[in-house]
Amino acid sequence: MSQEQQIDIVFAILDGHEIPVYGMDLLLHILADGEHMKLAVAHVPIGREESAEVLEAYFAARRTVGYADVQKAALQVPGIELDMAMRDIQRG
Repeated sequence: MSQEQQIDIVFAILDGHEIPVYGMDLLLHILADGEHMKLAVAHVPIGREESAEVLEAYFAARRTVGYADVQKAALQVPGIELDMAMRDIQRG
């Protein structure tokens, strides 16, 4: 049985901008030390800034993040954003 690929850093992508939602500590460590290392990076497209916060909380609850975790989160984003839009309309 093959082992699932672990992801080191996850970025939410909003209007072409990368927002780190997982692995920020590792990223800061690499930048501070000037280390060169191969990283597994994943991207999750989002349509609302608040979605980055939701993804950050989702990944923070995990000790490790695998490719399947990222896929699962990405599939949830449209529904979460629809709920946020409905909430905004109701408050409007």
